[in-house]
Amino acid sequence: MSKLLHYGRHLLYSTEVAAKIGRNEAICLQQIHYWMSISGGKMVDGIKWFWKTYQQWSEELQLSVSTVRRVINKLKQLGLIAIERLSAKTYYQANWYTLKIETFKALFQNEQIDAIVLNNSICSKSTDDIKDYPSEENSPQQHFADVEEKEEVNYKPPQITHCAVDAAAASRRVDIKIVDSFSSEDSNGDQFSGGEIEEENEVDTTLGKPNKSEIKEICTELKRLRINPDPCLGLIKKHWENVESAIARVKEAVNEGWCNNPTGLFINSCKSGEKPKNTINTDVKAWFEWARKERIVLAMSGGLAYTPDGKAVKISEIMQEYPIPN
Repeated sequence: MSKLLHYGRHLLYSTEVAAKIGRNEAICLQQIHYWMSISGGKMVDGIKWFWKTYQQWSEELQLSVSTVRRVINKLKQLGLIAIERLSAKTYYQANWYTLKIETFKALFQNEQIDAIVLNNSICSKSTDDIKDYPSEENSPQQHFADVEEKEEVNYKPPQITHCAVDAAAASRRVDIKIVDSFSSEDSNGDQFSGGEIEEENEVDTTLGKPNKSEIKEICTELKRLRINPDPCLGLIKKHWENVESAIARVKEAVNEGWCNNPTGLFINSCKSGEKPKNTINTDVKAWFEWARKERIVLAMSGGLAYTPDGKAVKISEIMQEYPIPN
């Protein structure tokens, strides 16, 4: 079996592999092979695994986070890699990867391919180092509602360099391409989108917390109030029970004309749980809780209810229009 995956620290790929599974997939598979070939990671039942976050893959491959997800999902569907959560008992989760070399060999068993044998990386030793970590210590997979990502180690993306290949090696049958990722564009044309919600391989660690749809609606409402939702995501998750009243308090303050810093007022209201001046009675509160869950309204303030499309309606009118079912 001729070598189709190569040692080294450069971003490179085999055109034969790319022809079968795609260019980005071939590059990612080569990098997985690299991480499997160096020290570190962990052994489970004789199989080596290593962890990496989507953001780290994005920086290493110079692809957008959404493209990285599609590439990794395709490699998983092809059976070329396996993905597991090997630290399930910890709060912060990260995907662990291993290369299924037998599946790879089977995919190319009928191919007669000679590959250029590249020298080892000329990068510094520190860039080739990864540390061994027990199962309870790993880097977090970034979640939509997390503000900070707590890393166990300082990750350094690989240095992207060109390798010199002699004329004899260049004449072999397979063209191994070295990618200058800083000058190349993502083939899917995506922009970096680290704020996107993670997909299939993510583990839900927000039981009892707001779901993705609820968070999206709150972010939309905050933008209407000219509040940047990004730095508030962790606060929203932590103090979810205070979010609706915090929004109502900001709207009340804006309407009364005394709020010069909506973001600061929202954050303080979330933390303190302080309610707007115009309180509501028990019946209205019960209706509001039901209406909010049904996505009829998002917030109330000053006798007005605010719908998901940004309209302000009198509470008495909207309660008559949408009564609580018996």
